[in-house]
Amino acid sequence: MKKVVFRVAVALAALCSSLPAAAGVGPWANGSKAKVRILSEGIGADGRLAAGIEIVLPPGWKTYWRDPGTAGVAPKIDFALSENVTGAEVAFPVPHRSDDGFSVTNVYEERVVLPVSIVVTDPAKPAELFAKLDLGVCQAVCIPDHIEARLSVPPGEGDAAAAKILAAARALVPGAPQPGTFAVEGVSRNGGTEGKPIFRIRTAVPAGTDPVLFVEGPGDWSSYAPAVASRDGDKAVYDVKFSRTGSKTPIAGVRFRITISAGGKAIEQTIGLD
Repeated sequence: MKKVVFRVAVALAALCSSLPAAAGVGPWANGSKAKVRILSEGIGADGRLAAGIEIVLPPGWKTYWRDPGTAGVAPKIDFALSENVTGAEVAFPVPHRSDDGFSVTNVYEERVVLPVSIVVTDPAKPAELFAKLDLGVCQAVCIPDHIEARLSVPPGEGDAAAAKILAAARALVPGAPQPGTFAVEGVSRNGGTEGKPIFRIRTAVPAGTDPVLFVEGPGDWSSYAPAVASRDGDKAVYDVKFSRTGSKTPIAGVRFRITISAGGKAIEQTIGLD
């Protein structure tokens, strides 16, 4: 009899482990180095679901921002196999710029939570979240890591612990520019070649801070780290070079997504050439 009970218990445990987790904090899904879980504070009355992806790495390891820099692999995050979901938008906290003497990359180290805003098709039904992640994770060497994480979010239920984690993560996501005090004021061409053009970026930044700039161009351009051209009080000017090798995107009409971090705050702004 004891053997039968034990076998039933084992079978039930195996069944439960194969089902999507319910509540606001999902189980950890392990890759070769990274581990991932999905968090949710519940489905709002507007039909939107505030969620997040928590990524944890071993000490000394790192993964990459949406624009990895001069090396590295941009993350791929796919919610396409989720159920009762029509869209998911992932936000990225400001990364850390890492210069190892060979390349300059934009990275997260040890832990990061990526906020996700999800549109639920029918708010009266559970949202079955299923995320596929392809990450580049690096220490002395870089390896690809594929991880799949799940979470079932019932309607009408919230999770205070998940909400606290997600609020802290959203606070690290860049906000809107503040014209005149914290913003990009203009971008112009500043030499270089057609294959490696240089652009000058004029900014207003909080006085007494040491701003860090991240500049993203078209998807088939590669950016170098911006260099400070001048600084005078609350005005800072930067030059950034891009490589257009193999690009089909013309310089005319180009738009840049620029993130500035300064004094514990950050903004994000999309802007074209003057």
